Amino acid sequence: MFEFFKTLLIVLWIYYAIKLLMRWLFPRILPWMMKQIFKKAMGSNQSFGRQGTSSFESFSKKESGSKANKYDTPKSKKVVGEYIDFEEIDD
Repeated sequence: MFEFFKTLLIVLWIYYAIKLLMRWLFPRILPWMMKQIFKKAMGSNQSFGRQGTSSFESFSKKESGSKANKYDTPKSKKVVGEYIDFEEIDD
């Protein structure tokens, strides 16, 4: 019975120690974490902007060239079967 209370006391002590430690550390760590996240976001945004422009220009060049070829030349169609038009008969 004594071991159960000893274990319970240790668990509660660890819980409250972590709770007090977080109450002291969290306000100091949070601003630093936010700065790091903001730096990463701005870095990825800038690199995306540079790559995005060049890839968009190359895509639009490919797209404009492929549109003319796509609509000017008809593609051969396979003959799948005969089209049958069914009519409804009133009884």
